[in-house]
Amino acid sequence: MYTVTQYILGVRPDYDGLMIDPCIPPEWNGFSVTRKFRGAVYNIEFINPVHRSKGAWEITVDGKKLETNIIPVFPEGTEHKVKVII
Repeated sequence: MYTVTQYILGVRPDYDGLMIDPCIPPEWNGFSVTRKFRGAVYNIEFINPVHRSKGAWEITVDGKKLETNIIPVFPEGTEHKVKVII
């Protein structure tokens, strides 16, 4: 399961937060993952409208666009909605 979540679905822990870097079959339209990380909950929805197989085109957290593919660490006990366009 470790390889699936971290390297295929592309949700990996990093010192600065959760790195998002999916590597999926291009036929996939998308998928969802709920990840607990350092006490916070991240509900991550991946959408693949043009059927890419690698990378994150755009990431938003709680409606705010990120400039990087690393979701920052949030306080313990909080829950966040993440949207990733592949």
